Amino acid sequence: MFIGVSASLVLARLAPLLVWLACHFIGDFAFQSTWMSVEKGKSWEVNFYHCATYTATFVLFAHPSFNAVLVLLCTHYVFDTLKARYKVIGSIWLDQILHIATIIVILLFGI
Repeated sequence: MFIGVSASLVLARLAPLLVWLACHFIGDFAFQSTWMSVEKGKSWEVNFYHCATYTATFVLFAHPSFNAVLVLLCTHYVFDTLKARYKVIGSIWLDQILHIATIIVILLFGI
C-alpha cells in the first residue's frame, strides 16, 4: 500500500499503461517482419505498412480513441522515418523513449 492509496487504485492506473506498453513492444518488434525492418528506411510504403501494423496492435488490444490512433500512426511514422531513412535518431533507445513518451502523453491527456 502506498501512502493513503489503495493497491486497487494503483493497479487501476497502471493496468492501461501496461496494456499499451505490451501493444507497443508486440507491434514494434514481434509484428515487424525482417522485410519491414530492412526496407522501411528505403520505402515510404513499407514504413507505412509497419506503422499500420503497429497501430493495429493497439486497435485490437487497447481499443484507443480515433484521435489516439491518428497520434500513434503519425508519430510512429515520423519517428521511424527519422530513424530508418534520415538517421536523425541514431539510437534505438531514443527511438523507444519517443514512442513510450507518446503513449504516456496519450494516456495522461486522455487523447
